[in-house]
Amino acid sequence: MKSFCQGAGVISGFAWLFVWRMMHGSVRNRALCAAAAAAILVTVFAPWAVAQGAPAPVSGHGPLVCLDPGHGGDDSGAFYNGVQEKVVNLDIALRARAILQANGYAVLMTRTGDQTVSLQQRCDIANNAGATIFMAIHNNAYLTDSEGTETYAYYGSEDGRRLATAVQTEVVKRIKLEDRGVKEAGFYVLKHTNMTSALVEGAFLTNPAEAKMLQDPNFRQKIADGVAAGVQDYLKDPGLFDEYLLMMNPDAKQTSDVDITYLTESGRQDVQKVEIPPLSRYTVHVDDVEPNEALSATVASTNGVPIVAERAMYFNFSQGRGGHDAPGVTAPASDWYLAEGSTNWGFTTYICIENPQAQANTATLQFMLSNGQNVGCTLSLKPHSRCTLDCSTVAGLAKADFSTRVTSQFPVVVERPMYFKNHAGISGGTDSPAVVAPSKTWYLAEGYTGKGFDTYVLIENPGTTNASVRMDYLVPGGKVVTTREEIGPRTRKTIHVNEVPGLGATDVSVAVGSNVPVVVERSIYFNYHGITEGSNSTAVTAPSSQWYLAEGFTAQGFDTYILLENPTAQDASAKVDFMLPDGTVKRVVLPVPAVSRRTLKVNTVDGLGAAEFSTHVTSTVPLVVERSMYFNYGGKFGGTNAMGTTEPSLTWYFAEGCTR
Repeated sequence: MKSFCQGAGVISGFAWLFVWRMMHGSVRNRALCAAAAAAILVTVFAPWAVAQGAPAPVSGHGPLVCLDPGHGGDDSGAFYNGVQEKVVNLDIALRARAILQANGYAVLMTRTGDQTVSLQQRCDIANNAGATIFMAIHNNAYLTDSEGTETYAYYGSEDGRRLATAVQTEVVKRIKLEDRGVKEAGFYVLKHTNMTSALVEGAFLTNPAEAKMLQDPNFRQKIADGVAAGVQDYLKDPGLFDEYLLMMNPDAKQTSDVDITYLTESGRQDVQKVEIPPLSRYTVHVDDVEPNEALSATVASTNGVPIVAERAMYFNFSQGRGGHDAPGVTAPASDWYLAEGSTNWGFTTYICIENPQAQANTATLQFMLSNGQNVGCTLSLKPHSRCTLDCSTVAGLAKADFSTRVTSQFPVVVERPMYFKNHAGISGGTDSPAVVAPSKTWYLAEGYTGKGFDTYVLIENPGTTNASVRMDYLVPGGKVVTTREEIGPRTRKTIHVNEVPGLGATDVSVAVGSNVPVVVERSIYFNYHGITEGSNSTAVTAPSSQWYLAEGFTAQGFDTYILLENPTAQDASAKVDFMLPDGTVKRVVLPVPAVSRRTLKVNTVDGLGAAEFSTHVTSTVPLVVERSMYFNYGGKFGGTNAMGTTEPSLTWYFAEGCTR
């Protein structure tokens, strides 16, 4: 996953020959010597180019594509066999722009005429506009017998290589020159742009046969067609992440009118409108709406009918394979806490921050390590934007277990996704929203210590005094196992529940009590019938008599479980209502004995063996409710977990989101 708050660049490219000529000071002299010929060639190849103005974005939707016709103005590029590179580059780029615009994409050009544009200016144009991708268009020069097409990505850029591969494939398919493949290079614009990018070298001007082809407008159109097709292939199906927003309307009579506002890293906002009928569940595949973005989302009911919202993500990329799910939070805040976090044991941890404010913002992060040390950093946040920090880039966090506190100048929303490539042989990812305050009591309904499952409880003590913590583990049948833990000030502690005496091979819920406020989460790493991954949830501070869960699915390789914890001394009767997309409601009534935990596998409920649904739980006494899901579909397999929410809301915020 590649995301930025500001600065940090990866991606985009410039041809090696041009860099070589720049380094040796030959480009400007060659351009000046060829000025008269250039004017003639511009007229022949692109008669409209001379009159075109400065770069400007055009109308469109979704991702912003920046096309960069190489060279221009005083920089002629290569000039062989009667063909001047800057002219054919521009002609191809303008043709590609027309195709992309016709398909509804917003396109930004670094030049639209014979202007001199420096390497840094090209980067600035794309960076300042918040472009989604940067596609540089060049043609090659080397020896007279050099031939074919090649496309460049930046060193080690997974996204850049995928874009370059898509463009290379589509261009070669059309012009049928030798396929020189996708290559990597460290060119200037690759290093100094902030988005996915690639650079295509269509044909060799030094090769007389290929130079003659470049003089043919039909040949240049084929290159443009390939560039546009490759860009669209990449944008439509980046292939790494699938993101879904799940929304539930528990109102029995009224439809909820909902606006979903997507906030990108560049600060762009897009709004999607949906209607959710009474007593139903609604799903949005965000990749279809906002392809190839790292983004936050705000989900708001506009007609006063409150809803419940979650976000699920399924992924397969270099840092992990699996899925995670998280409920939204109902309001931004200026103080947030996260108990879990690690850059050790094969983990990569990110802090995602949504700034819903109309003004720039500042966030300060304090990381509390398990050894008692504290480190920190400060981030600048653009208005109406999403920002992502890779925690391993913070000094002192290269290999550490830690908890996090985030404070901000103005209210923000905070989430923490974690990915792991080889944690005890398991690959996957987890995600949870932060909580706004520590508490003396916390509850977790889910937990299992049987074969193939490892359950951990993570406790953050953000205070300045020691925390004395009582851990009550509730198992089926009413048995309670109690332990005590001491946690130093401004530190974090990990408890491996499997190692607690008396908790071998059992379902287990947890109730935490502390003499000072702390923050609690739970992580599980599992092998569920051959499906391996991990999940995480933040605890809740109190049981409740009603709970809502927006997500639920039992088709296409999904198993869904509802977990109910009864921490009270009274037996409970729970009504579990499943709300389907068509408004149908199916009910199950479950007894939940005092001081115990109960599990319901939804796949076994009559009529729900292959269904999508939301869940509403009401109980005669307060309970704690979670949902676990395990899946194997579309080449992605793993599991997710989410804590229920106790009431619907008019607004939900999600800091994390990715459709790349």
